[in-house]
Amino acid sequence: MSRFYAFLLLFGLAAGSACAATVQVCADQAEMPPLVFAERIDGQRSDKVVGASVDLLKLIGSRHGWQVSVQLLPWARCLALVADHRMDLALNAGQTDAGNKLALSDVYFTMHNVYFYSRRARPQGLTLQKLSDVNNYHLCGLGGYQFEAYGIPTSKVDRGVTVGYEQLIGKLHLGRCDLFIDSRETMAGQYLINPKLRSLLVDGTLVSQPLPDSPLRPLYFAVAAGGADAAKLLQNLNEGLARLGKTHELDKLLARYLEP
Repeated sequence: MSRFYAFLLLFGLAAGSACAATVQVCADQAEMPPLVFAERIDGQRSDKVVGASVDLLKLIGSRHGWQVSVQLLPWARCLALVADHRMDLALNAGQTDAGNKLALSDVYFTMHNVYFYSRRARPQGLTLQKLSDVNNYHLCGLGGYQFEAYGIPTSKVDRGVTVGYEQLIGKLHLGRCDLFIDSRETMAGQYLINPKLRSLLVDGTLVSQPLPDSPLRPLYFAVAAGGADAAKLLQNLNEGLARLGKTHELDKLLARYLEP
């Protein structure tokens, strides 16, 4: 190859790289494994953000030459930055996050609510026939979480200073509360970021059941509600979701994280 053609090739590669768009993305710093979380290396949290939602976005962006950069931020700040066009999009947004400042993509995943009880404290089991049956029991939850989406006043939930799932499960086993509510996917994802919790989840004493009559929680990409760039980004996202949905691509991406 002549030096001239080598120069043209090198220039073309450099120009192509320079033209690749960088999509600035944020997600909740509380993490939502297996959808988005900080990768652990030797048990230590790293700066690299991974997860099925991240992989899905990169797969969509591969057709458009996007470079995807993801940050974990306080959720309210993340949404405000997207609405103000200082970030391009937010991952795993819910319907209540949109307001009039954000536009949501098509749904790409749905969270399923479950309840947990302790077989140690309740060897006879605990069965809810309908969602309102929760009111007959002492419900506990993590501090900072809200429960109005379930029709349950947060003020009636025993949260106290419970800051982790180990404490929450411990309260169940000690009989200090009867049950807690979470999503099936979030609890499964704890395997990826919380080695200490794994034994508590698989020893057979923590039982989960579907939460009856509870609303599902669909998840979306969120972009700013105004502006041509945001509108084009939303169009590309929806076209990509439609294309990949035909091959159940997100299910395959999730399996990479959840399968042993």
